[in-house]
Amino acid sequence: MQATERRFSDRTQLLREVALEAGSLALAYFEKGTVPSWEKYPGHPVTEADIAVNKLVHDRLMGAYGDYGWLSEETALSRHTQRLETVWCVDPIDGTRAFMSGQAYWCIGLSVIEHGQPVAGVVHAPVLGETYCAERGKGATLNGDPIQTSTREQEDGCRMIAAESMLNHPAWKVPWPDMHLANPKPNATLLRMCWVASGTWDATLVLWRKSDWDLAAGTVIVNEAGGIASTHLGEPFIFNRSEPAQRSLIAAGKALHPLLVERVKGVRLPDPNWTVRPYDKTETTEQKPMADMPEAKQLLHIVIGGELKDVKGVEFEDLSKIDFVGAFPSYKAAYDAWKSAAQRTVDNAEMRYFILHAHRLLDPETGSHHHV
Repeated sequence: MQATERRFSDRTQLLREVALEAGSLALAYFEKGTVPSWEKYPGHPVTEADIAVNKLVHDRLMGAYGDYGWLSEETALSRHTQRLETVWCVDPIDGTRAFMSGQAYWCIGLSVIEHGQPVAGVVHAPVLGETYCAERGKGATLNGDPIQTSTREQEDGCRMIAAESMLNHPAWKVPWPDMHLANPKPNATLLRMCWVASGTWDATLVLWRKSDWDLAAGTVIVNEAGGIASTHLGEPFIFNRSEPAQRSLIAAGKALHPLLVERVKGVRLPDPNWTVRPYDKTETTEQKPMADMPEAKQLLHIVIGGELKDVKGVEFEDLSKIDFVGAFPSYKAAYDAWKSAAQRTVDNAEMRYFILHAHRLLDPETGSHHHV
């Protein structure tokens, strides 16, 4: 352990030790070449390694601080966790697709959340030999050495980690300037954020919802490296809410970050914890998701999706290619179906799914309007 790592508290040191131990376990599976896998839900694979790492991390962290809440990609959500002030937030393997295909771009992400904010985080990428650590007020390190975000002050020529198809989409009123795009682009969001924190890349942009475990560790690492990690509207993240997810991500140095927010703030993306108007900025208080709201009566809810002509609008590119997910009698059932469908389109901002509330049916034969 390098001297700079000793700046961190015992709790952060524990995160680092557990991340290294978990990385060794995951690497043993990775080196086998073939790992049993299945789909948790359509488009979201999980492997035997994810489950094994999740168990190891749970046993080690909860064994040391058993009164903390537990928030992990591979563990069922608990309402009890949302009521606790301090929570472990874990992504056993971020970049499962890369892991399954034998690519190096995957990592272990561990963090501590207090009052909705990450206060310590560790991201460990075993194949790359990179271990990032950060603690609020104590800076960020890569393999023990201090790191800082870049000081770039303009978009033109910046080093960006983002989907090329999104940046090149014709719907942008002002085309993006020439930038150096990451190729290959790592699937692991935490790695993207850490590369921004280290100054290797200037920024990363995701115009789609990301789960808390995809962002928490990376957020404190970026912030402690002198950058800013937020939604595309510039909102600070609030973690451990009713729906553990954020609407989007921009991570960059302090000079570049507001320029990117200004460019993309017109893109309408719902906050997963929306209450009234999904495109409004959220408050810094606990939100109640619509999925948990009581149903006054049975209604007809239709879940559909397709490619949009304009990422800022709701007009479909080709109505003949609309994806009809299904019709549901309650918002809760429709919301679950929408969530499953929507999460298949990560990093594809123009592919969107919606819930259509049908409150009145027209019978063309009789001309009658039936209120549902």
